[in-house]
Amino acid sequence: MKEDSIIPFGQEHPFQDKCGEAGAEADHLKKKLVPFAMDLPCCLVQESEKLKEQIRRELEELRLQLQPNSEQVCQKMNENVLALKQCLRPCTNELQNSLNENAEQLRQQLAPLSCQLETAMKENINCMQMALTPFACEFKNKVNQQVDKMKCQLTPFADQLQEKIDQHICELQKMLTPFAKGAQEQLNRQIECLAFQMKKNVDQLRAKLSDNTENLKQKLTPFAEEIKGKLPRSSEELHQSLTKLSGQVDQQIDEFRKNVGPFGECFNKALVQLLEELKQKLGPPHPCTVEDHLSLLEKDLRDKVNSFFCTLKQTQDEMLSFPKP
Repeated sequence: MKEDSIIPFGQEHPFQDKCGEAGAEADHLKKKLVPFAMDLPCCLVQESEKLKEQIRRELEELRLQLQPNSEQVCQKMNENVLALKQCLRPCTNELQNSLNENAEQLRQQLAPLSCQLETAMKENINCMQMALTPFACEFKNKVNQQVDKMKCQLTPFADQLQEKIDQHICELQKMLTPFAKGAQEQLNRQIECLAFQMKKNVDQLRAKLSDNTENLKQKLTPFAEEIKGKLPRSSEELHQSLTKLSGQVDQQIDEFRKNVGPFGECFNKALVQLLEELKQKLGPPHPCTVEDHLSLLEKDLRDKVNSFFCTLKQTQDEMLSFPKP
């Protein structure tokens, strides 16, 4: 046996010891995670009933506090709704313009390729296969580059909208605070719920923009391979294939534009609707709807789950920080 292979006394199994410690930590995490998952449905029911009663009570307290100034509060809310519309309109118009410009740029990038290939084919009909291969590669590269560029230009609009909304929420809170001096906590809770719901709409818009641009790429890239796999027997057949390809590309780009185009307007309407609902809540008493307490329940639940998994991640990071053997 070599001297280097001899393990000093007292240090026979350092790696096994560390593995044992990691295994113990993993068991500890499992003991935390399993009860949490099992208790979650029961907690949802209990929290839902508690929140429903809490929301009813808080809204009643807030309404009583706002009642002497109900006309002013209604006027301020109307002004806020109008301000939100004016705030969002330029951003969503810019989103629509950017969408149209990017879609047209994609069309312009792809259109010349068919003409270039057809010209090359007419010059040498015997070299079709050689010409089709680089055409397919160039087509795919153009699609990837332009669609990725489109995604990079469209998705930041969601961040801009979120920034505008955050500013608007702050203004709304400042606007209503003087009327709710005796129920500030209740007002803050309603404002937090509104901000949470609006952020959900922004996240959905961001996801839709990203998913639709990626979906466009997935629909366009196979076209070149399809043409490449069907070697035309004549220039006429090639012309027909390229004409068909151009029509399919245009159709997919138009469908993308039609699908994504309404996103901005729908987003605006959804946010204005949230403000209108808050105005109704702060007005004359009305029956507490399911949506009233579910939105707050969702927020509280997300906060608790995030807190739990943050703790979980800290424990996991501690496990990974064990000295390597």
